[in-house]
Amino acid sequence: MQAIKLTAYILTLLSFTAYACKKDTVAPQQVVIKSPLTQLILDSSQLVATVFSDTAFTVSEGVEETDIHFLNKKGYSTRVFILKVDMNHPGVRLQAGTPYGLTGFALQTVPDMAKYIDSSGNRVMAALNADFFSTTGEPRGVVIKDGKVMKTTWANARSQTFLGVLNNGKAYIGERADFPVMQPQLKDALGGGPMLVKENELQTQTDLSIEPRTAVGISDNGVLYFAVVDGRSFYYSNGMTLPEMGMLLKACGATKAINLDGGGSSTFMIRHPLADVWQVRNKPSDGNNRAVGNGWMIINGKP
Repeated sequence: MQAIKLTAYILTLLSFTAYACKKDTVAPQQVVIKSPLTQLILDSSQLVATVFSDTAFTVSEGVEETDIHFLNKKGYSTRVFILKVDMNHPGVRLQAGTPYGLTGFALQTVPDMAKYIDSSGNRVMAALNADFFSTTGEPRGVVIKDGKVMKTTWANARSQTFLGVLNNGKAYIGERADFPVMQPQLKDALGGGPMLVKENELQTQTDLSIEPRTAVGISDNGVLYFAVVDGRSFYYSNGMTLPEMGMLLKACGATKAINLDGGGSSTFMIRHPLADVWQVRNKPSDGNNRAVGNGWMIINGKP
């Protein structure tokens, strides 16, 4: 009887050991990369240690969204929202948005700002915050809206760049020195902060803080990449530095890129493809949508 019990015990122990060894040798499940942009960021930058999730879908023709949750090389959780806007696609346009559609200065959230531009032939498919601004809503940089020049001055040294829409509908990113020359050709223009990428080269930055960020880049063939990175939440998303934002947009294919207002202003909104509603996709660090000085509207419709 004792021999039978001992044999049973040994067999049970061997079975458990074999199971444990087999379990330990099973490789962890790998995330399947769905978005080409995610793969480009993995291959062309030193930002990502591990991808936790990766989602890509079409917002409308010529407008694509990519959402990435990853652990960065510093060990911080990071969530990035990227909007790829093909300005060569028929019907896709970029418009400057201002609070209440005014030519003066005020403050309004990006979703509410979109209501004053949206119409049956001019559908707002996505929108993001743009320039830095004062407490009264006056932008730090230049403002041209639908051909009307509203502001041609720069508030301070941080206002270094602008994103514009030329009269031919093409997007243009320039610096302060470019603005007087380009002004007659600009239908819309809003200011920005430091240049992140210039002539396909990352630019040196003095601000190395980790924050929520909004930035935009353009490729040589005219494709825009808007990026929002959430921050100020350790377990959800920590944010990025300016050099990291440059790396991100350069990896996407941008040869020029500029920083826009960030922090609690960072807003990434789309018209959801599964329902005719606007949805803010990121989580603004204020806990709600901040009223801002201006924004960029991605339009689907004929001019």
